[in-house]
Amino acid sequence: MKPRLLILLSVFSLLALGVSPPVMGAAQAQDAVKEKPQKPKKPKTRRSEVLGSAAFRLIEKARELAEQGKYDEALVPLQQILDGDKFKLYEKAVAMQSMGFVHADKNDYPATIAAFEQAVATGDLPQAIVARLTYNLAQLYLAEAKPQKALAFFEQWFDTQNSEPDAAAFALKAQIYLTLDDVRQAEQAIRKALLKVKEPQQSWTRILLSVLLQEARYEEARPVLEDAVEIWPGVKIFWQQLAAVYDELGAEKLGFVALRAMHVQGMLTSSQELAAMAQLYLYHNVPIKAAAILQSGLNGGTIKKTEENYDLLAQAYMHAREWGKSIAPLMQAAEMSDKGKFYTQLAQAYVQDEEWRKAEQALVKALDKGGLDNPADSWLLLGIARYRLEEFDAAIKAFRKAGDDDDVAKDAFGWIRTIERRLAAKL
Repeated sequence: MKPRLLILLSVFSLLALGVSPPVMGAAQAQDAVKEKPQKPKKPKTRRSEVLGSAAFRLIEKARELAEQGKYDEALVPLQQILDGDKFKLYEKAVAMQSMGFVHADKNDYPATIAAFEQAVATGDLPQAIVARLTYNLAQLYLAEAKPQKALAFFEQWFDTQNSEPDAAAFALKAQIYLTLDDVRQAEQAIRKALLKVKEPQQSWTRILLSVLLQEARYEEARPVLEDAVEIWPGVKIFWQQLAAVYDELGAEKLGFVALRAMHVQGMLTSSQELAAMAQLYLYHNVPIKAAAILQSGLNGGTIKKTEENYDLLAQAYMHAREWGKSIAPLMQAAEMSDKGKFYTQLAQAYVQDEEWRKAEQALVKALDKGGLDNPADSWLLLGIARYRLEEFDAAIKAFRKAGDDDDVAKDAFGWIRTIERRLAAKL
């Protein structure tokens, strides 16, 4: 892309031929103008001006310095034009305009705005250039989060147009109104912009979606998002919004499909995102996939090694009936937790494989650590484990503790009677 000041030189060359070309813009203050300036009609309101050789040389020097990144030095020859008595008012106005381009290269937007406003205020620039700078000022004020000022300059520019502006202008208008929270005006403008092009720009689609989603118009947003993920399949935000819209519309399975598409494309990278994806697989009865995501993430460091994530991994393995694989994450969660619930779950996993001693030890730790929602259930299971180990006295003590709870008392005393009958049979 040509440097901004180099483009200005082509402008000055046209001026020397007696025409008034369009000035290149500071579009979003970063990528001003990419296309070549086109030859406009000669202004009827004023005589065309040309740069003298001295002014041209100084601006050429400023251009060279700016190209080297020497922005402060580039301002010096331009200031010489402003301070010099021999330079015409038109040359001074062009120098001020050129200063704005140098400030834009530095990403100093307030200084760019000041320079452009001073250049316009001189009244010594052709109307085509003034119009373009006015448009640029609307963009710059929007970038500086001053939408009211942006709207004022945009309306000034709009009044100078002899025909309906192009799609980009309506998109800028929509962006200004959206920043002002005037969603109705924003929608009208962005729909006008979209009607003027065969293929929508991504940023314009985002403006329309912002309007629709702010107003909870999910039915209208759905086809826009479905088109968006087809046109820009690698844009994460569109997939996220589509999944959310499906969820709002009750299309739960389609939302799951959208999130799976994100996962397959590698868009889910944070620990929170990956853990949430695993939870969704678990919710949709695909526990082995949930376990694979969590195990890989915990091993590779992409998922944080927290109590909650180890618990989720254990739950995934248990739902997949992979009891043995659930033990390691349960032990990790149990060691991290200040409550005994994970030792209870660990004991349940051991019970599935009839590892009664390990189950008994885990239940003792669970009860010692405390904080259980239903301690009577753990006492009951502890009694069963000790019964299987034929530690009958200890089992009876556990069952009696369980019997303190009315909900499990019947089962607990039933086990006690079973033990008593078994002991009596040995006499």
